[in-house]
Amino acid sequence: MVHEELLLTTAQIGMALAGFAGLVTLLGRPSLRADPRLNEIRFRSMMELSVTLAALALLPFVPAGLGFDEPAAWRVASGVYAVAAFFFFVHSARRNRSRMGRLLIAGGVTATLFAICVGDATALGLNAAGAFAGMEAGIYFAALFFHFLATCFFFLRLLYGAFPTDDAAA
Repeated sequence: MVHEELLLTTAQIGMALAGFAGLVTLLGRPSLRADPRLNEIRFRSMMELSVTLAALALLPFVPAGLGFDEPAAWRVASGVYAVAAFFFFVHSARRNRSRMGRLLIAGGVTATLFAICVGDATALGLNAAGAFAGMEAGIYFAALFFHFLATCFFFLRLLYGAFPTDDAAA
């Protein structure tokens, strides 16, 4: 597989972010102003995104190892990734509604994250269907990149939430 080093590095980054998020959550003290339900959603989203980033970075090796040619391996991996992104979107929407009572728990930020998820699922579904012949790997990497950005967003939110607030310092 041509891009194996990038895929392996992406998987390592995903797992490192998950590990650091766990440490920040265990050792940090969340802001007293933040709703504990929101902190829980952020942590769960961070962990889910990190672990799936690692798994989806490794996924193209499976069809390649089963003998699929490279474009077909990317299409198969894209199909699986598209389904996973769709289910993550549904899962996140249900969790937001059940835990917070609304879909968009952080307004435009949540809408943007949902749009990235739907955009990834759509592009990957089209990639799986062969709509991007010759660009299969590029579409897959673009989806991983946006997945990575969402993971970084939640990581930064957790990290900043662990810092003491001005109210706590007084």
